[in-house]
Amino acid sequence: MINQYEVFETMRFISSFHRARGSEEYRDLVERLREILIEWGIGEKNIDVLEYPTGGVRYGNFESTMVWNIKDAELWLEKPRVFINSFRGCKTSVLFGSNPTKGWLSLELVDENYEGDFTAKAVLVNENPSKAFKKYVKTLGAKCLLVYYMRSQDESIGRTPEKMSNTVNYLSLPHTFEDSNYGAFGFSLTFNQYNFLKEITNKGYRIKFFINSELKRGTVQVLRVRHSKNSKTKIGIVAHLCHPSPGANDNASGSALALHLCKELNEQQLNVDVDVLLLPEFYGSLPYATQSDYNYVINLDMIAEDQSKTGATLLLHETPFLLPIYYDELLYESLMIYTPINSESPSRRFFRVKLKSGSDHIVFENYGIPSPFIGQWPDRYYHTSEDTPDKCDQKMFSWVGEAVLRTLRFSHDIPRNIKELSDSRIRAFLLGIQDQPGANLIKAIIERKTDLSLVEPKTKIGPTKAGPLGYEWLDKVGEAFDKRYMIDLGEILNLGARYLNDYDACVTFAANYLNIDKKEVADVLDLLIKNEFIRKS
Repeated sequence: MINQYEVFETMRFISSFHRARGSEEYRDLVERLREILIEWGIGEKNIDVLEYPTGGVRYGNFESTMVWNIKDAELWLEKPRVFINSFRGCKTSVLFGSNPTKGWLSLELVDENYEGDFTAKAVLVNENPSKAFKKYVKTLGAKCLLVYYMRSQDESIGRTPEKMSNTVNYLSLPHTFEDSNYGAFGFSLTFNQYNFLKEITNKGYRIKFFINSELKRGTVQVLRVRHSKNSKTKIGIVAHLCHPSPGANDNASGSALALHLCKELNEQQLNVDVDVLLLPEFYGSLPYATQSDYNYVINLDMIAEDQSKTGATLLLHETPFLLPIYYDELLYESLMIYTPINSESPSRRFFRVKLKSGSDHIVFENYGIPSPFIGQWPDRYYHTSEDTPDKCDQKMFSWVGEAVLRTLRFSHDIPRNIKELSDSRIRAFLLGIQDQPGANLIKAIIERKTDLSLVEPKTKIGPTKAGPLGYEWLDKVGEAFDKRYMIDLGEILNLGARYLNDYDACVTFAANYLNIDKKEVADVLDLLIKNEFIRKS
């Protein structure tokens, strides 16, 4: 039985580490967690630390980042002498991937309205740091960026700059091997700090700062714990361990629960093989998935939100119908059974939703492995300095943990009612698309028919790279599209191209699955083909 209090304390422990992928602190944490597992009685032979190269290595559509170690940093206004922030005081204050300054620097403070030379200037911006990097560093020669930028703003939960004016967002500079050669560095500001500095830009004021960091090629680590029963069913439990300190909900919560599931699996007799994987998001799952052979994978990411504080809702993100959905239905039933109850009514919010991208489940689905994803969204404190343990709800650990254990328990022989429920959902979907272009091919793929001679693709398409579509293609889309919306559509089109191999069938599936206008879906697919993310023959 999951001990929610023990999991909570493990989450608190993990959140104390600054978990930049491949960094010294990340490696130290992996070793500490390995020691904990051994103390719980899990044999050393069942614990592996796998390493994959990073920095100058490409995995499908993802260019791997350099290993980043950060020791210390401070940011001051020089005259009058005013302290702004420090790494010791706030771990998200330094832009991830910042190069070392090699001592103190003093730079003039400017913004986008500055009309002179941007080299040897500190540029104050309120935009995505990746865009600012391309504009000011790569094009105009700047080295230092001072950034305020809040992703996923949501007035309904109080996630706005004005209502979180002293929050420091977790932001990154591009730090692939190529990008790291520009030598850029910078800081993430609060909204109040940004407004303070905005008043004095382009007036000769200077900032003084240092960053003691390191960027280098190296490896990222995947901690794998194997529970083998030599069964025919093999399951993966995945949680990403990376992100800055505190990063309590994202994703010390999922990692802590995954770790404690190891303890339960070591004590229980299940008729399935289970691997528990703690890894760097994407950059660990991408190389690992190429050699995996799981029947399905459950992804645990941001599972412990205190909904009254964060505004979140627990969501089961489903596997698309192109892959088997029996495990989704079993997991949904398990989550419903263990839903916390107060006065005979559910005391926490919970829904099931269509596939959403943005985490490691999308990697495994691109390798043909059904991968339901349990997480919470939206979150007022997502990717900020305020994602602290007090925003987590202990009850979530027992709820999700017991539901996962029950799912594992029945996975070796899916109950008949679950199969019938799954089949009925598939029949309803296929009924809704009958007579549409490519419907027969979609039906044949979903029903796992091996003879496709009567429904051969008319206009063949396929992904150009292994794994997920990723994010680089969004630079080709332009500002007219909502980014969150487009990422999900892009991934569904990538999956459609991979498994359907037909243009019309891909458009029909994506439009009906996501309930989007076919013309818009076709336009996006054409864009992906034009920019060679999907090939057409």
